[in-house]
Amino acid sequence: MAEFKPTRSQQAAIETRGRAVLVSAAAGSGKTKVLTERLLSRISDDADIDSFLIITFTKAAAAELKSRIVDEIAKRLAAEPDNRRLRRQSALCQKAQIGTIHSFCAAFLRENCHEAGLSPEFKVIEEDRSEAIRARVIGRVMDAAYEKPTPEFLLLADSVGAGRDDSRLAEIVLSLHKKMQSHARPDLWAKKQIELMSVGADDIAATPWAQEILNSVTASAGFWAQAMEDAAKKAYTSEKIGAAYGESLSATALGLRDLARSSADGWDRARQFLPIEFPKLKSLRNSPDPELSEHIKALRDSCKKAAGKLADMLSASEEKLASDMQKTAPAMRALLELTLDFDKAYAAEKKRRAEVNFADLEHFTARLLTDEAGEPTALARELSQRYTEIMVDEYQDVNRVQDAIFRAVSKNGTNLFMVGDVKQSIYRFRLADPTIFTEKYLSYADLDAAQGNEPVRIMLQENFRSRGEVIEGANHVFRTCMSAKLGEIDYDENAELKCGADYGGAVPKPELMLVDVTADGEDDSPDKTALEAQAVAEKIHALMRSGTLVSDRGVQRPLRYSDIAVLMRSMASAGEVFRRELLNADIPVLGGGSGSFFESVEVSALVCLLAVIDNPHQDVPLIAVLRSPFFGFSADELSEIRAADKKSDFYTALVKNAEHSTRCADFAGTLADFRRCAPDMELGELLRYICDRLDLAAVCAAMTDGATRRDNVMLLSDYAKRFEATGFKGLHRFVEWLGSLAERGDEPGRGAAGNAVQMMTVHKSKGLEFPVVFLCGTSKRFNRSDLREAVLIHPELGLGPKVTDTRRGIEYASLQRNAVSLRADREMLSEEMRLLYVALTRAKERLIMTATMSEPETKMQKLMMSTVFPVSPEILMTAQNTAAWLMYAALSDKDGRLGLSVYRPERAQTENREADEATEAAADPKLIEKLRRNLDFSYPYPVAETLPSKVTATELKSCDEPDPESVSLAPSVQRSFRSPDFLREDKPLTATEKGTATHMVLQFIDYNKAGTLDGIRSEIARLTASRHISERQAQAVNAEAIRRLFASGLGQRIMNADRLMREFKFSILCPAEDFFDGGDGESVLLQGVIDCCIEENGELTIIDYKTDRVRGQELNERAKSYAGQLRAYAIAIGKMTGKPVTGCALYFLETGQTVFVPEN
Repeated sequence: MAEFKPTRSQQAAIETRGRAVLVSAAAGSGKTKVLTERLLSRISDDADIDSFLIITFTKAAAAELKSRIVDEIAKRLAAEPDNRRLRRQSALCQKAQIGTIHSFCAAFLRENCHEAGLSPEFKVIEEDRSEAIRARVIGRVMDAAYEKPTPEFLLLADSVGAGRDDSRLAEIVLSLHKKMQSHARPDLWAKKQIELMSVGADDIAATPWAQEILNSVTASAGFWAQAMEDAAKKAYTSEKIGAAYGESLSATALGLRDLARSSADGWDRARQFLPIEFPKLKSLRNSPDPELSEHIKALRDSCKKAAGKLADMLSASEEKLASDMQKTAPAMRALLELTLDFDKAYAAEKKRRAEVNFADLEHFTARLLTDEAGEPTALARELSQRYTEIMVDEYQDVNRVQDAIFRAVSKNGTNLFMVGDVKQSIYRFRLADPTIFTEKYLSYADLDAAQGNEPVRIMLQENFRSRGEVIEGANHVFRTCMSAKLGEIDYDENAELKCGADYGGAVPKPELMLVDVTADGEDDSPDKTALEAQAVAEKIHALMRSGTLVSDRGVQRPLRYSDIAVLMRSMASAGEVFRRELLNADIPVLGGGSGSFFESVEVSALVCLLAVIDNPHQDVPLIAVLRSPFFGFSADELSEIRAADKKSDFYTALVKNAEHSTRCADFAGTLADFRRCAPDMELGELLRYICDRLDLAAVCAAMTDGATRRDNVMLLSDYAKRFEATGFKGLHRFVEWLGSLAERGDEPGRGAAGNAVQMMTVHKSKGLEFPVVFLCGTSKRFNRSDLREAVLIHPELGLGPKVTDTRRGIEYASLQRNAVSLRADREMLSEEMRLLYVALTRAKERLIMTATMSEPETKMQKLMMSTVFPVSPEILMTAQNTAAWLMYAALSDKDGRLGLSVYRPERAQTENREADEATEAAADPKLIEKLRRNLDFSYPYPVAETLPSKVTATELKSCDEPDPESVSLAPSVQRSFRSPDFLREDKPLTATEKGTATHMVLQFIDYNKAGTLDGIRSEIARLTASRHISERQAQAVNAEAIRRLFASGLGQRIMNADRLMREFKFSILCPAEDFFDGGDGESVLLQGVIDCCIEENGELTIIDYKTDRVRGQELNERAKSYAGQLRAYAIAIGKMTGKPVTGCALYFLETGQTVFVPEN
């Protein structure tokens, strides 16, 4: 092995003394080596190894670090056999405190058990046993609460129990209790929450909940104000576009600026600037820059959505919020008190049993080492004298209790050495708090700027794991997407990776492969997952066929399956699909599927057999065992058994059938043997006996993927050991316990044995590395199910209840709930961003990311149009999945750091299987180039430059005169707003504006009331009151013309149609040759809005309303001019519905005449 030559930053981390040191160690930067070298450096000077407290995240990491240190000392002793200091350190290694935080706490508490109030013989119990005790205690606590209910408790039970059993309330108490454990003093935290509710009712603006929302409003309004100002500037680069859009955009920007500024002045003050005004854009015909105008409109639509959310957040007044808080406070106080009651009862039960769990270890230790103010106690100061230094690995994953312990046992923090990477903090669900690391990271000085002994931060940025191509690709993704708002750290020059490995040569850059699943349903449906897995299988085969080489200890060798990892955020459902598809493609696989263990045939059958051994009179597990490969009874044989006795249970029928059936007799004898042995055997021994008696190794070997199935059977024995270690006994309890594990998705770890592709979750991949990494399942929507709980819980913001309005029988979100939801969602997205970082930095040489997507080209266009580059966190936080972030990164890549390809399954199936890697999943490079050029709002095709990349149906008219109907008719956000001066002038509406008003009425009018003039006028009044149209627009609408429409034959067809579609928007890729000469082989994006489409007997008729004032022969000429537009409508809706279009009608409202235009 080559001699370790530290970089300048690594050397600084090894040698810096006399101050607190925070090492921000990026992925692959050699942090374990640095820890080892620092410790060896210290003990080579003047300190003994047993005077260091070294904390690692896992037992395995502690064992590895200890092994490295022992080996290194042994090597140095071999070189210097007479070195007495090294010999002493070698002897002291066995006393070195290298372990987890829990091993430290357990040892400390055994020394101080009397002060902690613990039995000297206390046992540390695993989560399984803790859960069982919690379940018993919560039942008793709930019973006690119902026996002597307070009015507040009954209100709580009614509000969250919803009239059902109390299981929902019990789950909330257990969840709240768990999250309280992240605080050093959970009881004090609960009391603080109660106090906050009282304060909030008097001063809403002073609450942390109002501040959370107002801060968010300020940031969002400020971003969108800038976006609208920039859009206005772009609009004014064209005189025509500026005239049409500029004033409206500027007015919106002004309103947003006012809102952003007013948020600092309080809640009700901010509400005065809502809703934000969006004055209607003026009509723009024949835009000189269609892409720019489309981009502005799409961006404005995004702004409208954001403004709507801001209005929703501030919809209630301070008075109403205070009233709501008073309504929810009693129930929430009762919840906190009930949780404290549970905490006391749970603590008493554990004390009775002389047991503590992992959270108890931390809390008992923290109580002995810190006072209520968080300052070190006398015991802590005494303990701190033992340690030369406290070294903590994975500091990004500590919680507040652990941080308090580390500070207490250090010498005022001056001998704390902390290593971690906040970008890899992915355990918030275990109460890890990455903000602890970022607080230090932002407050500590850089080493070269530090004064005296103030704390310093040292950045390890060199990545020695990955090729430069992988690093550049990952850097680009996170420069685009990661920030303090989204990831909880800015991905700047101090955070980015630097290439420290020297592989030589060049390989393809990281690739985002979009799997086109247009023909199927949702992007993360099982069918789409199978297509994604098939695409990955094709890619793996291509890599193997093409002779891909990887570096192995400095030597190039051919790629093996075991060099490849398929990572996913979650293996639930998708993992099993991937596993099946890869195996079907003759690719060996290890792991995969959250249900693949307990739901596998062999494990499921074995668990059912255990249940039957415990109690054979259970029909479902007995039949499952009989049908399993272990016994192989056919359906006919089961029918014969049932026929023997139709009234009794199946086992009784089987025993009766055994009198004349050898198969039944053999089974009954085998089962009797197992039942006889079970009481006298340990569970593991029983399982081994069953395996031998049934020769399960041979049974599994005869099945598909036999080796894995055999391993699964063996793994069940490990579960038996785990169960018996909890202190519980018995077959019945074991089967129940296995059922609970299966329910919550517990999955055993899999060893990386054999030459097989490894499938695992991103969490399990942390700390590992692979030559080739596939990140899959990125189209799966982020899991926001926690935000739908009856009561939201946040460690800082507390409880987020719903408000129950008993008079109206409804529930709605409280201020607290909105604030907690906002923060929790942002933290969830940050965690997802860090998970993405972990995933991408596992790859050494090749990185392929996959996503499923319907109509990928269209979606990329829409994404581009509605986005401001560089992409802001405000935009990124609206993403619904990881794939969206990767798309933003790929589309903003001007320097070619990421490849972007589209895989079409139907094309891949017909391609030559011997095609090389590049052609199997290659995207059209013209498409990629076109999309990237969108960054500058210029979208020319490399081929057929005369063809537009997008065309609206209206542009396909064969005449050039202005069309009053060519404006967007999408309903505007329905809010009142003050009109700017240029819209308040009392001047008559233009023909275009009158046409727009008429179309708006036809879009929203109730057709059942359109038969009379009075009915139509009533509907116009309704639409005016609801602000669909303005007063001026209402006055311009010709009610008689609308009555005449519905009295006509065409109008009657509209009202009696089998199906009616109004304002049908479409966006569809069509062959360019359908519209343009010389468009062979090219596609254009066709967009438009169909006024009305009716379906009659499975056939479609398109109806387009016109307010043109034309008569006589001029009418027919005008109708012909719209032929291209209607033909485009027919092509689009025909393709989208799959139904024939048999008629295209123009209805001229001013004359009451209908003209049918040939659709061909």
